[in-house]
Amino acid sequence: MSLAVLNQVYDETRRLAIAGSNLAAGDFRLTKLVDPLEKSAAKAPVFGQVAASIQRLVDAPADESAQALLDLSSLVSAILYTQGQTTIQGDLEPIATSSLGTQTTQVSAKLMKPLIEALTSTGSGRMETIREAFDQGAFADLRIINLAVAALDDTYPELADFVADRILPGYGRAIVPLIAKEIDIKGRAGNVRRLRTLYRLDPQAARPLVLEAFENGSKEMKIAALGCLGDSDDDLPHLHDQAKARSKEVRRVALERLARFDDDKTIAIYSAALNSKDLELAAIPVSQNASATLAEVARETVRQQATDLLESKTRTKLGPSLVRFHTLLLTLQERSDEPTLELLQWLFAQHPALTALKGTPVSGADVVQQLTQVMLSTGAASMHQLLVESRDELPDDIFVNCLRAGVESLTPQEVYKVFSPYYQVGSKSRGKAKQRHEAVQRFIVYGGDRDLWYMHSRVAAAHRDSDGDEAAPSRPRVWDPAWLDDAIAQDDLEAVTELATVSTPPLDEYLSTKFAALLKRSARVYELRNVVAVMIRIGHAEATDSWIAAIEKLGSKSSGYGLYWITQLAGDLPAAEIPKVEAILPTLPESAVDEIVAALGPRRQEAGT
Repeated sequence: MSLAVLNQVYDETRRLAIAGSNLAAGDFRLTKLVDPLEKSAAKAPVFGQVAASIQRLVDAPADESAQALLDLSSLVSAILYTQGQTTIQGDLEPIATSSLGTQTTQVSAKLMKPLIEALTSTGSGRMETIREAFDQGAFADLRIINLAVAALDDTYPELADFVADRILPGYGRAIVPLIAKEIDIKGRAGNVRRLRTLYRLDPQAARPLVLEAFENGSKEMKIAALGCLGDSDDDLPHLHDQAKARSKEVRRVALERLARFDDDKTIAIYSAALNSKDLELAAIPVSQNASATLAEVARETVRQQATDLLESKTRTKLGPSLVRFHTLLLTLQERSDEPTLELLQWLFAQHPALTALKGTPVSGADVVQQLTQVMLSTGAASMHQLLVESRDELPDDIFVNCLRAGVESLTPQEVYKVFSPYYQVGSKSRGKAKQRHEAVQRFIVYGGDRDLWYMHSRVAAAHRDSDGDEAAPSRPRVWDPAWLDDAIAQDDLEAVTELATVSTPPLDEYLSTKFAALLKRSARVYELRNVVAVMIRIGHAEATDSWIAAIEKLGSKSSGYGLYWITQLAGDLPAAEIPKVEAILPTLPESAVDEIVAALGPRRQEAGT
């Protein structure tokens, strides 16, 4: 039987459900459907029931029209459902799927709303919101995926780059269709990011687009496509040609992508670059190239430059030569073959003479510092030993490289024996002793680099995505316990924060005393938060009570960001402490309560509450 009339009835009932059932009286659209339905009733009586139901609706008074409309709508819907198809013609085939990883839709509205606004609006402050949401795992929410992909076009380049480099790779190949369908090879910024992201997620799927963009794309897309070439020997002619391009940016990308090839022409291009203005572009790719021939060329070039400097009749105004030597040293980094190690050992033996060389913007001391970093990069025990043994001969700003060499090659006990004397002099020392004390302290706390605190800090580790960091912490994961005793003796809270791993009586007493003192000084919220974090981490007996005391004091004031970070520690408290935490919630500001409840979510699940 034909369902066309029934579908018309269904559409009219939907219209009246929106407009109001009182408008159904005498409705001509419904009335004209009664006659064809009554004719069809001869073959299927159910059509007669529909016709009668329509007639009741159009004749019903206003106070009965709603029930009549509901009856008609229910009858028509039931009939249409019985006529639906549940199968399709042809053979069934599996649908291609890709994993999105562990996803969720449990992100709270309090976090979701500002994140959506940050991804879909403009203005300042959005980057911090997105970073914070990323650290809290909000981008695992399925509702954010399309917005994250669209953010590749954001007007703020740093934000768009962060999304491309840190967020989208986490979704894997499942988002490849979303990215591929929006790429315009004649486009710029956002399309460049799309092409690079597509190549990163699925090189094979990206290759046709890469080749098309390289041949016919905009200038920016051609450079991006060039950066995606090099996975096939078929790309060599393109890369060789572009290594001689007029554009410096194009040459840079071509030289980077040639690093995996060791054919004669590639070696010739790199060899020429080492003696040209393209040295800075070629140095690192040369170090990454596996060609033994090119490695020998690099060594001889470095040796000749060093010899020229050491034999120079002047010791001043050597800036250009020192800049060149400083860059050439990069060609040796991460090489551990015997000839390279012998060259580095010879160069290091010349460090007093090299340090004496003067120049601008690079001095001899800068060259020696670069040399020690290259020695570290080799990973060779002989290089590390040489640096450790020479720690007192080298300038203070290079001392940290000696410490790093010791950490990477010695046992924790040996590291303590060799380097603890520099720390034990205390922060009140002066001159060289003070500088070396600070170098050791910074290495313990920051891994030797304050700019990388967020990567190295144990305290920050609880609030970042461990897989998202682009480099692993270089500080040791295990320190000799004696370091902690020294840090407590010096009241070095930063070092204690990093070194504390298990509860001990001296550590527990220090933390309790420190907490009580900091609680009286509300201005030191950051330090207070760190003390509480350590107490929770080591299982301090007073951890929960200290957290509650901090929340109660800070919750009564406008403590802003400091209060926020302390509320987040609720998620690290033992599940057994949840009732104690919940008991104080009625006394806290609503904003703090919301944060605490959200942080307690995983603990509640563990406890089954």
